[in-house]
Amino acid sequence: MLEADKDAPLVTGSLWKSIWVMSWPLLVATVASSIVALVNVQVAGLLGAASQAAVGVAEQILFMFQVFLMSVGVGTTAIVSRAYGAKDVAEADFATAQSLTLSILIGVALSVTAILTARWIIPLLSDATDVNAQSRLYLTVYALYLVPFSLVCIANAAFRAIGNARIPLVIICIEVAINIAGDYLTVVYNWPVPDLGVRGIAASAVAGALVAAIAAIIFVRQSQLKGSLNQLLPLSASFLKRIVNIGVPAALQRLSWAFSVFGLFFILSKVANPTAALAAWTIGMRVEALLFMPELALSIAVSSIVGQNLGAGKVDRAFRAGWAVCGIAVLMMGTVCVGEFIFARQLAEMMCADDLATVEATTSFLQINAIGAVSQGINAVISGALQGAGDTKITMWISIVCYWIIRLPLAWLLVVSLGMGASGAWISMAASATISAIAMSVRFQSGGWVHRRI
Repeated sequence: MLEADKDAPLVTGSLWKSIWVMSWPLLVATVASSIVALVNVQVAGLLGAASQAAVGVAEQILFMFQVFLMSVGVGTTAIVSRAYGAKDVAEADFATAQSLTLSILIGVALSVTAILTARWIIPLLSDATDVNAQSRLYLTVYALYLVPFSLVCIANAAFRAIGNARIPLVIICIEVAINIAGDYLTVVYNWPVPDLGVRGIAASAVAGALVAAIAAIIFVRQSQLKGSLNQLLPLSASFLKRIVNIGVPAALQRLSWAFSVFGLFFILSKVANPTAALAAWTIGMRVEALLFMPELALSIAVSSIVGQNLGAGKVDRAFRAGWAVCGIAVLMMGTVCVGEFIFARQLAEMMCADDLATVEATTSFLQINAIGAVSQGINAVISGALQGAGDTKITMWISIVCYWIIRLPLAWLLVVSLGMGASGAWISMAASATISAIAMSVRFQSGGWVHRRI
């Protein structure tokens, strides 16, 4: 029996145990990642609302670049988990090696591109001069994060694919600890270089990712995947084609969201106080990242469970896993949304200091999006299950339609035509999430993903 079966019995034994063994480390890891995102925004708030908005704008731009690396991770999870479920360790090692090499090359290219294009991209997202200046400072440093992130992303995807969610937890905790410590040292205590401002927050993220990348290599060398480090080169054309077939639709799915956010930023620039609206979006997304951490953990966990069970030929178990995890997400997010709605203003005041306009906009964001929280949970889990099966093209089209055909036109109608302000944008977000959840559920129930070849 493979060692992975002992670590996380994804294809044998109790399905609920499989879900638990994979989910709890991922839940803790998402909590840690969400906390560092909140700390970034909270510390930026000490520098002013413009700095908070700048962090949101710059990180949204960088997310657009990260999408390509995360999509390689989606392909890695689908291929490695299916190989491991079929007990083909050689295939799992080869897929991990190829993914690591590809991601590092992409990471370097994206980092250079982000640095060179920052001054042209930022003005497309914000008309506020103070926000633009801070965003440029932040992004020119934070772009370096893409290189170590590329390695961490793929190493963690490979570990999860073989049923080991504990090592990614350790790697992420290392990164988070360094990042948070760096935020406070550079901004609050002006150490080691005074007056770094938002550049200190960005540098802390880069330092944390670099140490995490080194730790990831050490863990791979000591794991079942150690054979992958001996076959990093040359790249295989046939494997790249497999990654492209899975990863490109996944990338386009995420990019459709990223670019739709740019469109949302443009619409928010039309409200009476655009800086407060952008800051509210930044804060609201960070707060929800923490509150909605169960859905992300469950989404990642179900990808590996579905992939391994398809590889082992246990289609019924893969199908049951998807709906079981979805049920858990509905229960959790239903509870979370009540708390988010009731305590929205208190959460906003914790993050916005004395800026009343930002507090009001953030409160509106949290309360309106709380209504769509259950839909977001369904969306995340079912999308994760389909990605674990390598069925990324349908999820791509669902996302494109919901973001571009529904969300943005509705946001323009409510914000600009009907004059509802930022609240109109938040309503469009909740509505499109609900429609997407319905479409994802219909696709999963159809079973069209079961026999997909990857």
